[in-house]
Amino acid sequence: MLWMKIVMIGMFSITAISLFVFQSIEIFQAFLEIMKKK
Repeated sequence: MLWMKIVMIGMFSITAISLFVFQSIEIFQAFLEIMKKK
């Protein structure tokens, strides 16, 4: 059942990375909005 653990870890990693990227994009967009207002 080692492959099950590998798949679980892989899915968890993909989820964590995608969440991190999504947050980074939101922060970047907010930063651009602030820069436009100045």
